[in-house]
Amino acid sequence: MKRRGWLIPILFFFISITGLLFYQKDQYTHSFAVPTHLPPILWSETPVNITRIYLSEKGQQIEAAIDSGDWVLTSPIAARADSSLIYHIIQTFKEPQLTKVVDTDPENLSEYGIDETSFNLKLYTKDNHIHELIRGSLADGSYYYVYAPMSNTIYTMPISTFDNFHAELNVWRDKSLVYIKEKDIEKIELAYEDTYYTLYPAQTIDGPVFKDDRLDEKALKNLIGFLTTCKVKHFITDTADSNLLKAYGFNTPHLTAKIFLKSGKAQIITVGNITKEENLCYVVTSYSNSIFAIPYFDFSALKLEEAITEDFAPLE
Repeated sequence: MKRRGWLIPILFFFISITGLLFYQKDQYTHSFAVPTHLPPILWSETPVNITRIYLSEKGQQIEAAIDSGDWVLTSPIAARADSSLIYHIIQTFKEPQLTKVVDTDPENLSEYGIDETSFNLKLYTKDNHIHELIRGSLADGSYYYVYAPMSNTIYTMPISTFDNFHAELNVWRDKSLVYIKEKDIEKIELAYEDTYYTLYPAQTIDGPVFKDDRLDEKALKNLIGFLTTCKVKHFITDTADSNLLKAYGFNTPHLTAKIFLKSGKAQIITVGNITKEENLCYVVTSYSNSIFAIPYFDFSALKLEEAITEDFAPLE
């Protein structure tokens, strides 16, 4: 009788444990079957971990990389990149704002408008990861289809995510004509209509001021500020030959400015043709084979007077 009394609690214990295990298994399986309303997270990176960006679209390719703390274009040309655009891309895609999963393991990407000409973005990281996203056709009026190779899945993303992102070279280029601060200038040599001026800064509480008794001080200040801060409006060419340089007036330049820096470096800005009707000046600089169009500036406001000609040898 004692043995039979122990048997009932033992049987009850095993039945309870078995029931509990089946219940937990059912709950565990059920939790994965319930769809989540949270947007999917494909990857999440810190901006400083991204060191290279690649974008291709309709046969055009752009590549940028970090170099000594600055973003530069490495393809199709070597040039300074527009850092604000680069940071905007990184902020937007460091953790893509996917809205929903459409198709896992898609059999035919063309059904979603994805082919070799599609917008293709790749982010390269310090730890050698490559995050890739390919944009397809419109899913509706508010979303694009996008494909992520790393998960082999089609998602949707808002149309606004891709605003102003194009594989157009000039969009990616830094628009600064030169990279100079007035406080770093040691002297400036101006050449205008066969008259030459050497300008040295006078230190004031408001910063350096360049003066010459033959030039209007206010107009000179405006000129120096203009040359050191103006932005490029149009990139005309990156491979200017002698014929093209002549066509844009650089064989008889309107004005040349040699800007010598305290670091020992120097830059030359040469102004060719000026078209007041189009509000443009065409310039070349010493560090580039490019012709740029910058905003119009009225150089005649300098009120140049008769001056003694000085030696003005080309900068080596």
